[in-house]
Amino acid sequence: MMINFIIVLAIVAVGAWLGNVLMSVEQRVSQARRRVRGVRNTLDKLDATIHRLHREEEGLHAEIEELVRDMVELRKKQTDVQQRLTEAQSKRRPQILILTERRNPADKEWLVTVVNQQIGEIDAAHPLAVEWARGRSYLVWAESDREAAERASRRFSARPGYQVRSVTAVKEDLYRTNSARSAA
Repeated sequence: MMINFIIVLAIVAVGAWLGNVLMSVEQRVSQARRRVRGVRNTLDKLDATIHRLHREEEGLHAEIEELVRDMVELRKKQTDVQQRLTEAQSKRRPQILILTERRNPADKEWLVTVVNQQIGEIDAAHPLAVEWARGRSYLVWAESDREAAERASRRFSARPGYQVRSVTAVKEDLYRTNSARSAA
C-alpha cells in the first residue's frame, strides 16, 4: 500500500508540477498574445500613417508641379516685361536740359551735346554713366554756334572730362516766352 501511496503522491506531484508548468506557459502565451496585439496595433497605425504620408506626398508633388509651372509662366512674363522695358528705354525720348535761362533778344536756340566718358571709366555702375557717355543735350541761347559751345564749355570747365560733342541749330521753337504762349 505504501507503493500505491508513493505512486499516487508521485502522480499528484507530477500533476502539480505539470499544472505549474502549464500555468507558466499559459502566462507566457498570454503575454506573447498581448505583445502580438500591441505590435499589430502599432503596425496598423504605422500602415495608416504610411498611407497618409503617401497621400500627402502625392499632394505635395502635385503642388510642386503646379508651382514649377507657375514659376515658368512668371519667368516668361518677366522676360517679356524686361524686353518691353528694354525696348521702351531704348525708344526713350532724349531729355533736353536748359543750360541757363539768360537770353538776349538777338540770341538763337542751339542744341549743345555734352559728353563725359570718364564717369563710366571711373565708376561703370554710376547711374548716369551711360547717359553721360551718350551725351546730354542742353538748350543754349547764343548768337552763334561757337558762342553756344563756349557757354557750355564755361559751365562744365571746372570739372574734368566734360567735352562739347556737337552744336546744332534748333529748327523749331522749343522754348516759347510767356507772351508768345498767350498770343498763340
